[in-house]
Amino acid sequence: MASIIKMSAAVLCLLAMLAPAAAAASDTLAGRYAFNWRSDPAKAKCAKIDDKRLAEFASPSYRCDLTPASNTASGAPAVKCGRRDEKVEYLIFQTRAACETERQAQAANGD
Repeated sequence: MASIIKMSAAVLCLLAMLAPAAAAASDTLAGRYAFNWRSDPAKAKCAKIDDKRLAEFASPSYRCDLTPASNTASGAPAVKCGRRDEKVEYLIFQTRAACETERQAQAANGD
């Protein structure tokens, strides 16, 4: 019985630690623009991140890297969220203009 209580306490502590991270991610990503760079960039659309997309990113099937990277085709800093199966990965930008510039650069490069 004591081991069950200890395990339950550990799970609750883990959940408590993860909750602020999920909240921080939603605060950070809300209102930004993203496109799935694993699809055809010429056909992809930059879309504003809404509550539905935020919920998707917070699900266990996704993981996000909120460290800005500047190794994009356009050089604009981006963060990313992708499905764990690696079939979908969104590059996320501060503005629609930065998102469109990256999408067009990738389309031109054939990436």
